Amino acid sequence: MKQHLLFVSLLLTVLPVGAQERKDSTTTDTLNMERVVHDLPEFVVKGERPIARVQGSTITYDLPRLIEKKAADNVYEALKYLPGVTEMDDKLTLGGMAVTVILDGKVSTMTEDELTALLKSMPASKIAKVEVMYNAPARMQVRGAVINIALRHGNADGVPLTGEAGATYRQEHDESFEERATLLYSRQKLSMDMMVAHHHGRSFCKRDEQTRQTLDKGSVYDISSAQSSRSHDYGDDLRFGLDYRFAENHSLSLVYTGAYKHGKIWTTNNGNVEGSNDIRNHSWLHDVRLDYQLPIGLKLGAEMTYYATPEHQQLRGLLPTGTMNYQVDDNQRVNRWKFFLAEEQSLEKGWGINYGAIYTTSINHTSQQYVEKQNTTGDAPTDERTRLREDDVNLYVGGSKSFGSALSLEASVAAEYYHSPVWKKWTVYPTFNMTWMPAAGQMLQLGLSYDRSYPAYWQMTNFTTYSNGGYDEITGNPNIKPSDSYNAHLVYLLRGKYQAVLFYNYTNNYFVQSPYLRSDRLAITYQYQNFDFHRQVGIQLTAPFQIGSWWNLRPTAIGMYMQEKDDSYFTLAINRHRFVFVGLLDNTFTLSKKPDITLNLTGKVQTRAIQAIYDLSGCQRLDMSLRWQFARNHAVLRLYCNDLFESSCITPTIDYANQHLAMHFSTYREFGINFTYKFGNYKEQRHEGVDTSRF
Repeated sequence: MKQHLLFVSLLLTVLPVGAQERKDSTTTDTLNMERVVHDLPEFVVKGERPIARVQGSTITYDLPRLIEKKAADNVYEALKYLPGVTEMDDKLTLGGMAVTVILDGKVSTMTEDELTALLKSMPASKIAKVEVMYNAPARMQVRGAVINIALRHGNADGVPLTGEAGATYRQEHDESFEERATLLYSRQKLSMDMMVAHHHGRSFCKRDEQTRQTLDKGSVYDISSAQSSRSHDYGDDLRFGLDYRFAENHSLSLVYTGAYKHGKIWTTNNGNVEGSNDIRNHSWLHDVRLDYQLPIGLKLGAEMTYYATPEHQQLRGLLPTGTMNYQVDDNQRVNRWKFFLAEEQSLEKGWGINYGAIYTTSINHTSQQYVEKQNTTGDAPTDERTRLREDDVNLYVGGSKSFGSALSLEASVAAEYYHSPVWKKWTVYPTFNMTWMPAAGQMLQLGLSYDRSYPAYWQMTNFTTYSNGGYDEITGNPNIKPSDSYNAHLVYLLRGKYQAVLFYNYTNNYFVQSPYLRSDRLAITYQYQNFDFHRQVGIQLTAPFQIGSWWNLRPTAIGMYMQEKDDSYFTLAINRHRFVFVGLLDNTFTLSKKPDITLNLTGKVQTRAIQAIYDLSGCQRLDMSLRWQFARNHAVLRLYCNDLFESSCITPTIDYANQHLAMHFSTYREFGINFTYKFGNYKEQRHEGVDTSRF
């Protein structure tokens, strides 16, 4: 019956849609299975009016107009309506690439999880406009795809104190809540802002796993286990900012960011593997940033970050080959300092030049201690303690040239020296962008770049974390290498709304986490490994249109070819490839203008994909949202249901050489209600982020 309902809904909404892999966020030892397939650029318009303005390599979108009738209560949800932006495992991507989000042109120093929490706690009404760069030049002080959010500053109508308050209730399997408030005081040259967000709730998930494992001695084990996890967590996000404007382009900014989180997780296992795992964890984040801008185009800045996350774990497991009973204490503490200066100058005859320097240093303290309890078979893992010091010096220079209003070129090069106990190396990062606008509403943009990615701190340790009753081992890899990525994209825009994107990416030493069924003992090792390369090439087409004044549609079709190769994946040689199709459709129905009520239907469908030796099943997803704006546009009430047919979960399986594994994750539809109220004709000041991307 469920399949028939899904088919009918797809027909009624003309629904080519795609689903994303479900990320199980209820336990810290959940396996990090990275998505391979990324959604690609799409373009959004309202009516026939273009909503994008192109200047050099930057595409500027009027995002407040794009989300005027959409189900976007916060900045994070609003960014999903940008052309090319999609959500993968609670992370935003742009044109199939990982994307860096910055605020008011300042590079955010925040982990993806912390950034997501920040964006979700910031009201969407803060956004003034958004700038998108598929290939950021060195002057942005970040490489790769970039989304720059320009936030509203001050109060144009002279109201000194403004703000916004909101609350959200979500019901998936269990309930969760969030309350937030934002205040802004602005008077003449001084402005101060404060944001407080509190979140709390429970969650539940299940995972079934079946394996067939052959050991060196010839023994064959068929292992079947069922794991269920419950969690309860709460936390607070705090921000305080102070800005003083001495004169035009002459300002001083001080921002403090703080975050506190506390969680409890209870996991039980049944089947051939039995056991339990109780976890208590905390995390603290403190960040202080100071920025100073001079009228001559010079910018100076300094930032200090402290991050700590202790965790206590009680692990008990019963396997066919033995038992384990451990008390485990983990801790990570990171101190980081960053200093930078940048200069930009506009010269005669359309020339521009920029240059700067960035110095970052960090110390990562990580420890893991095992205390063996009774009834434990075999030796306990050894205790580990590391102290990793990293230094990074980045020098860059770039230039741009405009040839009238039709053609512009921008090129830059950054030289970076990275020093750690493992790596000591200079690397050069070139970028090139060419934008040609032959006529109004038309654009052709070519971008070429090179980038290097470093693994997270914990991925380079020798630590081992157990899950699934001790059968699964998540281990670090001290020998993992950074990956080198070569990217090219070609974007064509017609009439300000129809868009085609060709893209190519080749990543050398591509690293990804994947399981390996060991032959020396009854265990599955999950570890980040370097592959020889990962390659993908594809095309994305978008043609938005509107039916009357009540139905707005945004269809997108994506096709890509992907390949992964490694001649030494543990004991295996891998060379796999697959063609993947993704279809998307966003529908907005204006049910009533007075009162202002809109209905959103968003759907995705995705064919099968691969990741390392995983085969990932196809999937689909349908979300619904009803939005009512009232009280002279001061109040917004939204009711929603995500994953209406509980069909968004991808089922990963492995049937490769002597590796046999199948997993199934639970999925539940999510109901929710959100209420937001603005007072004092609310317009908010900018906020900064904190970089904990490798913590």
